[in-house]
Amino acid sequence: MNCNRRTFLGLAAATGAAGCVGARAADGNAQKFDDNLSVFVTDIHIGGKQLDGGSEAPTYTQGHLSAFVDEVLSMKPLPRRVVSFGDLAYLRGNPDDYATSKPILKRLEDAGIELVFCMGNHDRRSEFNKAWPGHLEKSPVPGKFVRVVSLGTSDLVILDCLQGADDRPWTDSGPVPGKLTKDVLDWCKKDFPKRKRPFFVSSHFPICDLRINDKKNGTFAIWLLENAPMCVGYIHGHDHRWRPEWSRGSWKSPKTIRTLCLPSNGLWGDIGHAIFRTSDDRAVCSLAVRDFYFPRKPENDKRPAVWKLKVEENKGATCTFLYDREGV
Repeated sequence: MNCNRRTFLGLAAATGAAGCVGARAADGNAQKFDDNLSVFVTDIHIGGKQLDGGSEAPTYTQGHLSAFVDEVLSMKPLPRRVVSFGDLAYLRGNPDDYATSKPILKRLEDAGIELVFCMGNHDRRSEFNKAWPGHLEKSPVPGKFVRVVSLGTSDLVILDCLQGADDRPWTDSGPVPGKLTKDVLDWCKKDFPKRKRPFFVSSHFPICDLRINDKKNGTFAIWLLENAPMCVGYIHGHDHRWRPEWSRGSWKSPKTIRTLCLPSNGLWGDIGHAIFRTSDDRAVCSLAVRDFYFPRKPENDKRPAVWKLKVEENKGATCTFLYDREGV
């Protein structure tokens, strides 16, 4: 409804302008969120009590997560969703890891922002599911955290490529690389070729970890290029750095797929998160850089000059994904 002056006077005479005021309130509520706006975060690595008898998790990652939540909640409009790309837990998926991070992250959910999670190599499905019940039920692959999420004008397909079994001892971190298991791959083979909208594939792990088979050319990147015509990019965490790249199909083909590695939210490496905005013909991911340190955040102000340089170089960094792949 367009509530101009003439419309308002007419409605006021008939209904006391209740319709116009209601329309304005509805419009204001709709503008609170942007369906095309998402925030991506990964490698949060928050820890509580560790059950392996080892050292306790660093507390500074909690501060980074709180600062991240504050920053998201200050956005106008708010993002429709926040996607966590894995390694929410510190090292081995301890129960207290999820118990420590949940009240911080729940502030986003309480504000009406959808929370979507991915499994990383430091997570445990069973302990995560206890802390965040209901997410596993949305998966089209039983027992795996696979999700399809709308990003506005495109979709995000999240794959569960965690290898670590939940019955492993608390002293066992499990395999570090990711793996595309048969159940997840079978679902991809049925789902991806028939998709009609542009979509992104994602997991915690880099695309080079994921293979269709053990043959020389059995890479997931080649399979996507040949079998998923609407796939426009691959997004992941794990490596703790902002790194736009591309992955090739073969030396004989000009086809490539753009990939993006996201920074850690707080443990080590490039520190920050990403703002992801979709439009009619593309999606642009912008880095919100906060810091850089390695191997851990220092307790004093002494920092190598190269750390500051890395932060300065990352400021303003973006990665653009074009939806149109015709002729490629």
